[in-house]
Amino acid sequence: MNAPRIMVPAVLALCLSAASSAWSQVTVQLRGGAPDRVVAAAVALDRGLEVRVVQPGKPEVREVLPWDEVRGVIDASGRSPASEFVAIAEDLWRARIRVARNDAALAKPLLAKHWDRLRGEDGPTAQLMAEGLLRAALEEGDLVAAAGPWIECLRLGIDGTPTRFPALPPMLDDSTGLLPGLAPFAPSEMRDALAKALESAAASTRKSGAAAGSASDVAASVAALMARLLDASGGAPSAASAPSAASAPAGDAPAIRALGAVEAIATAADARARERAVAEFDRRYPEPPAFLAAWRLAAIGAASAREARAAAPGDRSAALLRAALDNLAVPASGLDKTGLVDAYAIEVAEALTREAGDTAAAAALASLKAERLRDAAVKFGPAPAPAGGAANDGGARGTTRS
Repeated sequence: MNAPRIMVPAVLALCLSAASSAWSQVTVQLRGGAPDRVVAAAVALDRGLEVRVVQPGKPEVREVLPWDEVRGVIDASGRSPASEFVAIAEDLWRARIRVARNDAALAKPLLAKHWDRLRGEDGPTAQLMAEGLLRAALEEGDLVAAAGPWIECLRLGIDGTPTRFPALPPMLDDSTGLLPGLAPFAPSEMRDALAKALESAAASTRKSGAAAGSASDVAASVAALMARLLDASGGAPSAASAPSAASAPAGDAPAIRALGAVEAIATAADARARERAVAEFDRRYPEPPAFLAAWRLAAIGAASAREARAAAPGDRSAALLRAALDNLAVPASGLDKTGLVDAYAIEVAEALTREAGDTAAAAALASLKAERLRDAAVKFGPAPAPAGGAANDGGARGTTRS
């Protein structure tokens, strides 16, 4: 767990006395060719440069400028009282430029060294940090590293902070806020690492405020559903002990509703309950996005697997093979663009066919799963902690580039 940050804003050159004949001019130098701004006051905060603009006869205006847009701050005496923040601003500006040109991997070291400081802040500076690191993690196929930035992006989006990269393809599903690549249906190679990363993201994001609580509950719910699915893939039964996604406190959040609909299918008590849950899912989501449709099929397969294992001894072998076919409907559908939900479903089918005594089919499915994982090109191990001062800026590539 990160040590708590002490929030001590650095107050810059502020107001001139009302008796003075001139403003206590604080000049804010901006990037991107924008003209300098002269403001009455400025306060340096982790979330950005808060400026106060006062014009005769008009109400006072306060706004927060994201640090990546600030090139410098000069007080009335010509000094730069915010050198520490301006150095951070330089890193964030370079990172923004690199992400915008689809080079998030090169932006990652610049963002990672400020992650601990800026994580949990509000506004566009924090959004740049979270979105840049999420894009870098997805580029690298590192879903473990993606968990924390995803939940931060979700939290900031719930608060109304817009994306910093409107020209780039969105990463989160517009209708739910879910991250399509980070499914609760994870193959065994990465399940534990993903669950721990999600639980860590939930703990780090949980603060006062509805947006933080809602985002934290989404992370916890994905991890919980992942745990409840262990029995379907041949692991230890956990449905009775794991918390429910459907009963999470933020039950009205779109992501929680979607997860609850998937969970209701996957954990249905019997075939009739499963049919009702599928019908309810289809009523709520008549045209689901492809990733959610793949999760629906995987949930059906998980429920079918559990039912087959509970079948009477004389019917069990045939039931296991039918359940294996239900799971193979996932890769057959072509809906999963990551390959990981396919790999999960194939893993379940492999276990079922092996239990049914068809070792040849099980071996073929094991090979198919390995192929899917190779195609997915994802990392399976825990992500390294974000580098601080040790992170380089791209080596020979980065020292002279924006």
